[in-house]
Amino acid sequence: MESVRHARANAEIIKALSVIIKDKLNDPRLKSSFITLTYANVSADFRHCKVGFTVLNGNVDLVQRVLRKSEGYIKRELLSVVKLPYAPELEFIYDIGGDNSERVNKILSELVIPDVDNEENDEDL
Repeated sequence: MESVRHARANAEIIKALSVIIKDKLNDPRLKSSFITLTYANVSADFRHCKVGFTVLNGNVDLVQRVLRKSEGYIKRELLSVVKLPYAPELEFIYDIGGDNSERVNKILSELVIPDVDNEENDEDL
């Protein structure tokens, strides 16, 4: 069970990392990508944090490599904004949930569902 302290830390981490990646990480390889952070899960001892992300208009592997290579800078910026007992090691993980929901939405949009009202009217005739 997640404590209130960890829930608050996760929310603050996501908020701060979103701003850092969007506004302060000046890597030209990320400029055309739209990166969304989907979750943060800081460990009980605050030494590790898994951060989920999705990418629109970009190469997932490239974005993940850039985020991993920029971890030192991102951590320093994070600590300047969020009060944490330790500087957590950041692990950026591609969140496939967005891909899955997109695939489900596509399948649902292609379904042909008969109109129930019309079937009932046809039976009355």
